[in-house]
Order: sequence, then structure tokens, then C-alpha cells
Amino acid sequence: MKLLLLRCPRCTQALTPNQEDRVVQCPNCRGAVSIDEGRLSLMVAQYARSVRDDPPNWLPFWIYRGRVKILERITQGGRSAEKEAQAFWAEPRRVYIPAWEYELEAARALIRLLLEQQPFLEAISPPETASFLPVVLTAEDARKLLDLVIVSIEANRKDWMESLDYELQLDSQALWLLPAEFKDGVWKILIKYI
Repeated sequence: MKLLLLRCPRCTQALTPNQEDRVVQCPNCRGAVSIDEGRLSLMVAQYARSVRDDPPNWLPFWIYRGRVKILERITQGGRSAEKEAQAFWAEPRRVYIPAWEYELEAARALIRLLLEQQPFLEAISPPETASFLPVVLTAEDARKLLDLVIVSIEANRKDWMESLDYELQLDSQALWLLPAEFKDGVWKILIKYI
């Protein structure tokens, strides 16, 4: 059995992650520390500009930029929203996948909202007092959730979709920390929208 001393790679501060945490914040230097198969490393996590001076929370998101190419969309009864689907996915979009521990149905609703509204991301220097929730979703698992979201969006169109074949083309992937507040049981992201 191998024991691993969990210390920040930058400042050697002791870390106390939970078993499911994949990225945690060092309580001393505030760096983002990735925990991967017993190895610790610093990783880049971008902070997004807030519409408020001192946001109460910072939430981690895996953000992908890319597009969906609809190859085939079969519907029941001959009605089809294929042109609507192709128009929606034609332009490259950012897709925001919540990376903290969050209930699946609420996460899907938030992903869809951010996908449709396309928040404006402007990177800022890490605020001195900012602390973020631990990342529990790996980038690979976030990619799988992205497939679920695409199918969910297409299934909710008003044409009784029967099957869908698509190609997902991703240009980039990054970990972003978005300012947020939890109000009335819902996370509200505190950034500008396009």
C-alpha cells in the first residue's frame, strides 16, 4: 500500500480533499491542485469577471468550445425540426458543464440555460478572497455529460424525435471558475450575457 502525502505542489501546504475531489483549492496559496491517480499537480483555472464586486461563491465549470453537426435526425409522423436543430448548432458555442457536486437534473437545466444564453467570459486575476467549490467531475466525465445534454436538447424539440446521429467537434476545453450566488434553491451565475 502506497501512502501519499497530500501537499500543495507550489507551497507545500497540507491539503484535506474528500475522496471524490479531483481539483481542490490550496488554502494557503489559493492554487488549483489536481489530484489524479495519486499524483498532485497545479493546473490552470481561469476566473471569470463578475457583475458584482464581491461574489459570494465561485463555481467550477468544464467549458468546451465547439459545434454539433447533425448527421441524421429521424422523427415520428413526418414533422421535423431538423433545420431548427442545424441552425442552433451551426455556430460554434461554449458549453458549460458544472464540475462540482450537483444534482443531475439541476445540472442539465443549468447547462441548457448557459448553452442558450452564451455568457460572456472575460478572464481576470484570481481575487484574493475567492475560494471555489471542489471539482468532482473529471474532464472525461464532463464530456460524457455533454453527450447527454445534446440528446436532451434535441429530444425536447416539438417534433417527436425518434433517433439522432451527430458529430461533436470540440476545439477547446478549460476549467473556469464562475462567480455565483445560491438564491431560492437555484444557482445564479453572476456574469454578463452576450
